[in-house]
Parts: sequence; structure tokens; C-alpha cells
Amino acid sequence: MTGWAALDGGPRAGARRPVRGDDGGAVTAELAVGLVAVVLVLSAVLSLGQAVVAQVRCTDAAAAGARAAARGATAGEVSATASALAGGDAVVQVVPGGGTVEVVVRRRVRLALPGAPALPVQGRAVAAAEPTGAGP
Repeated sequence: MTGWAALDGGPRAGARRPVRGDDGGAVTAELAVGLVAVVLVLSAVLSLGQAVVAQVRCTDAAAAGARAAARGATAGEVSATASALAGGDAVVQVVPGGGTVEVVVRRRVRLALPGAPALPVQGRAVAAAEPTGAGP
């Protein structure tokens, strides 16, 4: 219904403004579109947070594994230590060489976005191997 309604009070008492009755569902439609956009942005932010946390966990796990390997732990012990810190699906690679040991921890992160692929993350750490023989 389109027409004119009188304004209540004000300096121009008796002035009229248009009244529109044909936009009743517009607010609902705009709210629905806005909520979808908010949910998508929130999902993207949560996915970014997931990826960052997984990256930090992999880096911390690699550092712990490298410290354990530098102290003389076996590859199995290093792998168990790093996997426990990074998450059960982590792949741990131990690379000894030249008085150092390098530990690389890789895993895939499933993002909160619907239909998004798993994101690969990795952490890497190198530690100097400690002497294993008895000192003087």
C-alpha cells in the first residue's frame, strides 16, 4: 500500500511523508544474505586459526624431536615424541648428518570451510648432536 502519512510533531507539523508497504520481506532477505556472509567470514577466520595452530604444533614437535635425537634417542622414540605433540596423523622424518640431526614433521589440516581441501603444514628443526661417549 502506497500513500502519504502525516508526521507527528516537529517544525513542519502536518507535513506528509511517503509510506511504502511493498518492502515487507526486504529486511528478511537482507538479513539472510548478511548472515550467510558472516558465517563464511567466520569460517574463514577459524580455518586460518586452525592452520596457524597446526603449524605451531608441528614446529614445536619438530623442535622436541630434534632435542631428543640430539640426546641420542632412537628414530622410533623421536617419531613417537614428535607425533604425540603434533597430532596422531603427523608424519615424522629424522635426518641425521654431519654432527646435526634434522627433524621434519608434516601433517594435513582439515579446514572448517565446507568443501575446502586439507591444507599441508610442516615444521622443521635442527639440533647439534651431543657427544655420546664418556668424556675425560
